[in-house]
Amino acid sequence: MKILLLLSIFFLNFALRDGRISESLKVTLPHGGELIGKYLSSHTGRGIRAFMGVPYAEPPVGALRFSNPVLKTPWTGSLNAFQESSSCLSYDYLFGGNVPIGSEDCLYLNIYVPQRPKTTDPLPVMVYLHGGGFQSGSGGKAWYGPDYILDHDVILVVGNYRLGVFGFLSTNTLDSPGNYGLKDQALMLKWVQENIVAFGGDKDSVTIFGESAGGASVTYHTVSPLSRGLFHRAISQSGTHFGLWALQKGEAAAKNARRLAETIKCPSSEENVPEMLDCLRSISAKEINSHFYDFFYWNTLPMIMWSPVIEPQSDGAFIYEDPKAVPASEVPLMIGITSDEGLMLSAGYTANPKYIEDIKNNITDILPYLFSYHDYDSNAQKVATNIIKEFYFKDRDVDLNDPEIFKNFTNLVSDGYFTSAVDAFLQSRLPESLSSNTFLYLFNHMGDSGFVECFFKDFEKDLGVSHLDDLIYLFPILKEDFFKIIPTEVDDFIRENMVAMWVNFAKTGNPTPYAYKFPFPQWNTAGSFPYNYLRIGNFKMTNNSVIGMERGLLEERATFSSTGIPHHMHISFHSLSGIQQVLSRIIT
Repeated sequence: MKILLLLSIFFLNFALRDGRISESLKVTLPHGGELIGKYLSSHTGRGIRAFMGVPYAEPPVGALRFSNPVLKTPWTGSLNAFQESSSCLSYDYLFGGNVPIGSEDCLYLNIYVPQRPKTTDPLPVMVYLHGGGFQSGSGGKAWYGPDYILDHDVILVVGNYRLGVFGFLSTNTLDSPGNYGLKDQALMLKWVQENIVAFGGDKDSVTIFGESAGGASVTYHTVSPLSRGLFHRAISQSGTHFGLWALQKGEAAAKNARRLAETIKCPSSEENVPEMLDCLRSISAKEINSHFYDFFYWNTLPMIMWSPVIEPQSDGAFIYEDPKAVPASEVPLMIGITSDEGLMLSAGYTANPKYIEDIKNNITDILPYLFSYHDYDSNAQKVATNIIKEFYFKDRDVDLNDPEIFKNFTNLVSDGYFTSAVDAFLQSRLPESLSSNTFLYLFNHMGDSGFVECFFKDFEKDLGVSHLDDLIYLFPILKEDFFKIIPTEVDDFIRENMVAMWVNFAKTGNPTPYAYKFPFPQWNTAGSFPYNYLRIGNFKMTNNSVIGMERGLLEERATFSSTGIPHHMHISFHSLSGIQQVLSRIIT
């Protein structure tokens, strides 16, 4: 009798819950299918209609593995959008260690909509592309929730795309040309164009933004024929497709594909690529993913093993010519870096005594893998390595326990991975007379908590402003870990004004329009070299305002010799930056 009573209460509860669904949490898409979302609230308590786990593509499994994405087939009836999907299958090798996470069935979106916007006009749309080196990460709410951005009248869309081998395996042929993760992103943007009006969004006002590999993805979309017309503004944070890690040679990618096939006992010769792919598609995703760490030479180097490539030309190609030679898109752009990008990597290495010892004893062997020139001629590798060692370390032992060497190693990683990539992209874009709609920034705020302290807890405070630190002020990333210390008034000031500038840019193409009164000078466009930029934060800058306009981003940190190699510890935002210069001149 008690069991029957409990069952009756159980089913009655669900019946009542179905009857209480607010009409505003139901959205009918153009194909007739319905989504049922849930209610959330923003940082200041504004209501949010959240639609999570919304499929935008067919699951990329079976015959669709290592294939271009296919738009999701329309459904009939209602689809519950209460819960997030799994992340895409990967290893969280940056932070999670040797633990596989996610699922191959992962191509889903989270869509966050203001419950009561202060306007009746269609709302601007911001589509965020997550980072993670094209190998890890997700669009999940734990990292990229709407709490701060949805304090404003804008729709936020965050989605997953395929990662690692599943997103970027390439045979350098039309059999499996690669770039599936980037093609997933392009399909995501197409889905937004076809469906966002149903949520009250303006399909003619879509801004893409992303950080690190997400930032490189953003600039890739500015040159891809697949993305043309699908967005109208772009924000690239700490990454562009000019990065040494952001483009792999097709021959190297095909070699990796054959190596994977051989490891799994699939056909692996260049002559039987179709048979190799049939075999790889028949193997479980778990088995393929388990070989993730087989491709590293040392620690997690090469940092980006599966990455974008230049594809053979075809109708579905994301890029089929050198993306660095494609004319810059005319969309308005915001772009910037943090002041100590490389700290995330250097701090991680110094957290482990073995890594410190390895770097000290084997830096000559490690450097080619650190900067992805290990596939080049051995003599060219040697020359480039010697130049880098002499320039950054003056041929001293690379002992990361030495504060000066640690700082120079951090600068080396900052230059090689991030700063040089932004520099080269600006050189490509600004000669095209686009300086009038390009906004440049330097994030230089050291808050009460940052990524280095969160993940490497033994580190002293105030080492610098690391890669990823800017994201803490746009999203409530791992909020409980970061804000066990109460944010300071300056932290709140940075967050409120950064979010406002990002949203204003999405609305108008100008981060500081005259109609919006900011407590600091207007953000001027980049202009000509030496570029104007907005400094966000005043870490180790006595008597400077918290936010202010400056000129000559990092210009004082380098001067160039006649060979094009800077004399001091940081590169210049002019000419071809230091490490790019070395590799482009020596490695051919």
